[in-house]
Amino acid sequence: MKAKLQDDLKAAMKSGDKLRLMTVRGVLAEITRLEKDVRREANEAEIIQIIKRERARRDEALEFARKGGRADLVEQNEAEAKVLDSYLPAAIGADEVRAFVAEQIGAGVNQIGPLMKALRDRFGAALDGKTASEIVKTALASK
Repeated sequence: MKAKLQDDLKAAMKSGDKLRLMTVRGVLAEITRLEKDVRREANEAEIIQIIKRERARRDEALEFARKGGRADLVEQNEAEAKVLDSYLPAAIGADEVRAFVAEQIGAGVNQIGPLMKALRDRFGAALDGKTASEIVKTALASK
């Protein structure tokens, strides 16, 4: 994944795609920061977490830009979010998460922590934690 990001950075430099260049450069800077902190190469899961965190930052910035009426920042953050989305694995559908949660509840798991752990173990980086949490809470409340 890191090699793909570096290749895309070079391609963005050659093509003059400033938006992709800035976005990918920011992600690579975060990866480098992590690698310096842990003193080893970042693995695939860590890189995906960094990209997810950067994506969440764009969502937050988008919210503030909309409240402030800044159309230019809205457009920029939406474009950066699309670039980041291209590196993220396809998200698991809510129906699939609900089915797995129902299966786990049927097996006797009836607390949020163990259910969320089982979901993370099962779906990994493709799981949207916020959506999964809402589904788990709803399922446990209706039990």
